[in-house]
Amino acid sequence: MSKIENKDSKKHKPRKGVYLSDVALKEITEVLSHYNTEQKIELIEHLQQMFKEVAEYFKTNEDTIYSTYADRQQELLKKYGKLFKPFSFKRFDNYFDFKHILSIKDYYTAEEFNQLESNDDLTEQDIYELTTSMRNFLDGELHFLYLDREPQFPTSDTDVKEDTDKESTEMQQLLALHYILKAGFEIQARGSNTVSEFTQLAHLLLGKKFTTLQNSSIYKKYKKLPNFESLAQLIKDLKHIRPYFEKLDLIKIVDLINKDLKAAENEKKNAKK
Repeated sequence: MSKIENKDSKKHKPRKGVYLSDVALKEITEVLSHYNTEQKIELIEHLQQMFKEVAEYFKTNEDTIYSTYADRQQELLKKYGKLFKPFSFKRFDNYFDFKHILSIKDYYTAEEFNQLESNDDLTEQDIYELTTSMRNFLDGELHFLYLDREPQFPTSDTDVKEDTDKESTEMQQLLALHYILKAGFEIQARGSNTVSEFTQLAHLLLGKKFTTLQNSSIYKKYKKLPNFESLAQLIKDLKHIRPYFEKLDLIKIVDLINKDLKAAENEKKNAKK
């Protein structure tokens, strides 16, 4: 029996896996306090995978396991930048250093560590206790974080309506532009000027980045001016934009809108017969 083992028995040291679990729990709890809910979720998912890798690395000692962890850590560093400092400073990678982790985490004093017959004195049971405890802890933390997270989908008719309103606003903006160009400059949407040129102008005026026609929702709508979808939607949009021109006494534009509005209402009425 080594000198250190005699000392251990006198001091009643906790089991190594239990001790490391307590240290890791405190480290993780402290470091997560620096981050918001979404960041905590991402970092906990990273740690969950890390402790799985620690267990596998202990069994196999395959360098690719640690490399996978290190690559993932590097990607987080690139993403978080200076915000990653609190997490990085905890040096969770030390849990892969089975020969020194107990000394690093102060399980042994420097004197005790130097008296060890073998530095590699962690057992499979120690690693099992550490990684199982961390899995249970992190699973619990993640569960409650998910409960605090905003839903990742519309949860009410109001949410769905807000999305629809955003789409309708673009339609209404395009209609307004269509009538301004038609009344003020006698430019038709599908006249001598191409739809492509109209699309690029609309992107400029509506403050939307233009890449290609194929990626442009404005282009897809502009090809169908003035009727984007249903007659009901067109009637709704025409009634929405008309007051803006009425307030400015832009009679020519109002007359064009009224003409198309009347035609749409008649067509809708006839369709019901």
